[in-house]
Amino acid sequence: MTEFLRTEFLRTELSGEFHAVKMDTRPTRFVEESGELVTSFKIRIATELTDFADLWPRTDRYGRAHCYVFQCADILQVWSDTVGKARGTQTLFVAVFDDIGQPLLLFPLGIERDRGIRTLRFLDGGVSDYNAPVVFEPTRTWERHTVERMWQELIRALPRFDVAIFEKMPADICGVPNPLVVLGAPSPPSGHFVNITSSWEEYAAKRLPYKRESSYQRRRLAKSGLLSFTVAETPADRQRILHATIRQKSRRYIETRGVDGLNRPGYRHYYIAMAERFTWPGPLLISALEVDGKILATNWGLVSNGRFSGIVMSFESGEWKSFSPGRLLLEDLLKWSFTNGVAIFDFGIGDESYKTAYTDETLVLYQANIPVTAIGKGQTTKAWKLAMRAINKIRRLAALPLSAAVRK
Repeated sequence: MTEFLRTEFLRTELSGEFHAVKMDTRPTRFVEESGELVTSFKIRIATELTDFADLWPRTDRYGRAHCYVFQCADILQVWSDTVGKARGTQTLFVAVFDDIGQPLLLFPLGIERDRGIRTLRFLDGGVSDYNAPVVFEPTRTWERHTVERMWQELIRALPRFDVAIFEKMPADICGVPNPLVVLGAPSPPSGHFVNITSSWEEYAAKRLPYKRESSYQRRRLAKSGLLSFTVAETPADRQRILHATIRQKSRRYIETRGVDGLNRPGYRHYYIAMAERFTWPGPLLISALEVDGKILATNWGLVSNGRFSGIVMSFESGEWKSFSPGRLLLEDLLKWSFTNGVAIFDFGIGDESYKTAYTDETLVLYQANIPVTAIGKGQTTKAWKLAMRAINKIRRLAALPLSAAVRK
């Protein structure tokens, strides 16, 4: 028997805002074709993370939960306060329990309206590399029919929407299966990471690429001043590197895309809030490569549960670009990770050729486009066409030399 602690969303006529109202639970029975009773679920939905404060994992407290850092409560809260607010996202935090009240899954979701179409997505907006539910131990085998029936009940419990588009879903959630991938199909790009199982000296000797070139560039830079790797530990250093990141990243966006990607709704405020809320030591590692105090490259990564997840990198242009400061900083970060207890160094989403030189595993990502209304079916067809165009562009760029791909 499946019970729902169902939440209805009612729109007030004056404000147009949604308000959550708890409704009475109601039973629903799922029976297999064989006549056996399917495992039951209970579903709770909240519009605020605080309603699940004791359950939702945080970057410093995972408990029995398996998830990527992007789905941790403290990271999601920053997202809700910045990107979500700017995009007008109706946030929906969904918990799925078994029939005795043990948590099975958590979903950080949101509904956004675009030209009258209501789309259900993970809370992402372009700042998360991986989207997935939180999965609790003991893990279970999610058969397709069970996932599909759970999805149908989620549709019934959630506010009305036209289509669900779940992008960048890994099949593996930090060691356990992602049940949602049965609803989708593989969709590039992928994620790439290296397992840290040896010493830095062994990795540098056997695996580290571009060693000779990097040594040459470091000798060149040393002629300009004191070359240093900085981990921003103080508020002053974090602000200093933050401003350099924004300046360098904005310039790079304009050079490669013609527009400043940080001007997208909430983006700039997201990174500013991250730097202000998370002190060091903490989940946000902000670092830089400097020569006599001049920042040549920056890197932001989330360090949690033994995994470094790179999220932002930037570098100077002009005369400094020829020194490959981004690559030199990446090598410094790898060494830092090897010597500071990191088990996995995740380069994040993207199939750039340089990543395969460093990494030993690829994380295949899935996408599911699921219409629930006639309007949604039309949107799914449009989304599929756009996705295929993007895939074909990626394939064309992958066939070009790296320099040509960057210019394009």
